[in-house]
Amino acid sequence: MSRSALADVLRSGRPKLSVGILAADVMHFGAAVELLEQFDVLLHLDVMDGRVWPKITAGAPILAGLRTRLVKDVHLLIEEPQRHIEDFAKAGADIISLSVERCGDVAAALDLIGRMTNANDPARGILRGVSLDPATPVDVLRPVAERIDAAVLLAVGPTTGKQEFIAALPEKIAAVRALRQDIVVFVDGAVTKENIGRLAAMGPDGIVTGSAAFAGEPAENIRYMLEQIRG
Repeated sequence: MSRSALADVLRSGRPKLSVGILAADVMHFGAAVELLEQFDVLLHLDVMDGRVWPKITAGAPILAGLRTRLVKDVHLLIEEPQRHIEDFAKAGADIISLSVERCGDVAAALDLIGRMTNANDPARGILRGVSLDPATPVDVLRPVAERIDAAVLLAVGPTTGKQEFIAALPEKIAAVRALRQDIVVFVDGAVTKENIGRLAAMGPDGIVTGSAAFAGEPAENIRYMLEQIRG
């Protein structure tokens, strides 16, 4: 499967669910991966360095240890993400999204992702992704639009606390599609079992969730969210 073929799969049908593995019990990551495989969702990994967001999370070695057939969706919420692209490519990322607000040369970083070999399937490239904080306009992507395979629209940013920006997502989704119709659009942040159906109705290609999937009974949560997405 080529990079463009993977993008086509992600854009087809109802929105795909991408589940943040770090919301699972760290002592039972293996079981969590097996659960996600049962539902054939994407495996999402948020990478934080304590500088952009207050949390410090996982690095490339954690990703490398998550052996699975699932698409690995990596979000670099870190300063100077371009410095770490190669490490995450070698660790098995299928999608690498970087914060445009934290990257000095977005075009060069996207080109670097595009040159990386996919460790899971050398015949397939790695999707070149960007993420936008809630207050960042889609227009900042215009100069690099032709280099983008995926765009992550955040509903909560590092400076917004618990405040939600979900109401602005339909306009931002439309703005990304106006740049290029074939960009895979994800929405991420403040996703719950109660609002995931509403988010799916906005028409993104993917929805990222974390704690909502693993709180309580994960299998029941994921099954319910997929039902809501499918309508």
